[in-house]
Amino acid sequence: GVYGRGPERGGIVPVPDRVVALLPYLVPLLDGLRYSRFFFQQFPQTIFLLQPLQPLASMYYRIPFAGVISFFAIYMGLAENRQMSRFVRFNAMQAIIVDVCLVLPGMIEYVLSPGRMSGAAMEMYKLCYNCVWVVVLAAFCLAAVGCLSGQMFKLPFVGDAADMRI
Repeated sequence: GVYGRGPERGGIVPVPDRVVALLPYLVPLLDGLRYSRFFFQQFPQTIFLLQPLQPLASMYYRIPFAGVISFFAIYMGLAENRQMSRFVRFNAMQAIIVDVCLVLPGMIEYVLSPGRMSGAAMEMYKLCYNCVWVVVLAAFCLAAVGCLSGQMFKLPFVGDAADMRI
């Protein structure tokens, strides 16, 4: 839910801070794209929503270790930078935690190593991928609304952890 307004819980967040606070959420969105393939196969008419991200996504995937570089840049440059507003630091930390959470489905997939699947097992696999993608997309959309409106929006499960780290 909404945590409070502004950097000092009452102030108005400047527009540049709103934009800077939103940018880190692009990392979990881009990292979560791998879980979108079945979703876009089932709902191809929705692919247009991500068209604006195409140039950024292709660059992100072409640069070796872009995820790791982005992670440390956000962590050290924004989340731990006391010269940034609390609003920016909180959102940077929340984006980092969302991105770290994306490791879990990948680990589960690796351990279960699905290999060749068909029937009900394949449908369950697709459902899991779709669930992860929808959660990532919803988190991005909620964060975007919060950031652009200048409100500190705590995402479920990760917001409290981010708040404790700031």
